[in-house]
Formats: sequence, structure tokens, C-alpha cells
Amino acid sequence: MIIYSAKRKRTISYTVRYNDSEAALFVRAPSGLSSKDVLSILSDNEKNVCELLDKAAKKQDAVVKESKKTYRNGSLFYYMGREYTLAVFFVDKEDNRSNKIDVRLLDGQLKAYLPAKMLHLTQDECEKKIKKAVEAFYIEQADVFFNARVDYFAEKYLPLLGKKPIAVKAQYYKGKWGCCSSENEIRLNWTLIQADTPIIDYIIVHELCHIRHKNHSAHFWNLVETIDPNYKEKRKWLKENGWVLGFL
Repeated sequence: MIIYSAKRKRTISYTVRYNDSEAALFVRAPSGLSSKDVLSILSDNEKNVCELLDKAAKKQDAVVKESKKTYRNGSLFYYMGREYTLAVFFVDKEDNRSNKIDVRLLDGQLKAYLPAKMLHLTQDECEKKIKKAVEAFYIEQADVFFNARVDYFAEKYLPLLGKKPIAVKAQYYKGKWGCCSSENEIRLNWTLIQADTPIIDYIIVHELCHIRHKNHSAHFWNLVETIDPNYKEKRKWLKENGWVLGFL
């Protein structure tokens, strides 16, 4: 679809949008440009357009998989860059009144231990309870790991940062990996715990640098690069693959 704009003088821009779950290329072009000229420009940029559509297709595929995500024996999960299969067990609890589902990472598996009294539940009911328990486990682990890594970087680079954060919390964000408040409280998206440590470290360094610079100026990025010389590679990885971490 081509959208003409009188505000545009020379250049065109294009992006992918979804309509009824189907990807479509939307093009913004100057009002004086003919559709033939627009198609010619797109043809000259065929490689970029194809890459954009390919990324959109992969992202859409991930969204579909997310909607079909299961929490049963054999379901796949990522934790700290490694893949784990879910193993579900029903066990007798010392306290028969307990409804707690214990989740552990053991022997290359993500193991969920359900009270035996839950055996009567339907598959859907079980999966809902397992999902809640797995998310709680991830959040707990993320909180511990994030705090440890923030402490490490904040202490090591204190002369560059000037201050340490007043607190670090793991929580869910739909559209960002983290933030640093005006009071220097750092909040990190707990879904990052699925990524490799270097990716997590980049986001932590990014937010720590906001203690010194509350913007994305050249000074900010210079500070990020001083602490993490390879940050551009990690940033690129997140842009291309970050959507995989958006769900469990």
C-alpha cells in the first residue's frame, strides 16, 4: 500500500504492518511521485525490502507460536541462552493443603512438581497453573541474577557512573528491555533471563549509563562503549532476535 504525503519532499519510507494477521508493506512517498517511480525505488532497494519482509514473517511466526505455547511434558523453554525441555511430575506433598508447584532446573530439564491432588485437573487447567509457576520461577531467578550483575558493573565502573542505582527490580515490559528512573532505580524486563549472559549484561550496562546520562546522546553511547566495547553486536542481536524473548 502506498500512502502519499505532501509533507515529504524527496524520500520514501517503508515499513511492514499487519492486517488480519497478514504482513503488508506500507510505503510513504511524496505526493508528486508516481506509483511507477515508487515501485522503481523499491526495486532498487529489493534486498532491504526482502530482509524487512523476512524479519516480519519470522516475528509473525513467533506470535503464532506464542499463542500455541504449551506447558506440558516436552515443551521447550530457554534459560540463560540454553534450551530446556519441560518435565511434569505429580508428587505427594507433606502438607496436603499446599497447592504450590515447585519449579527447578535439574539435569538439563525444567522440572515442574505438582501436588498429587492436582491429578484430577484437565490438561488446560494444569497448563495454566504450570505457566503461572514457571513465570514466577523465571522472575525470581531474574531478580537474583540481575541484582548480582548490576552490583558487579556498578562497583567496577563507579568512577565512570558517579553513583550506584538505589534499587534493581525485575518486571515485565511489553515494549522495552529496561529503564532507569530519575531517582536511579533500574528496572529490567525479566524475559531477558532467557538470553545469553552477554546480552543481559549489555542491557544492564545500558541502563547503568543512564545514571550518568539521562538521554541517548553521543556522550551516553561513548560511555556504553567504554564499558562494553562490543555493545553494537549485542544491540544488533536484540533488534533482530529480541522478539524471541518476548514470551515464555
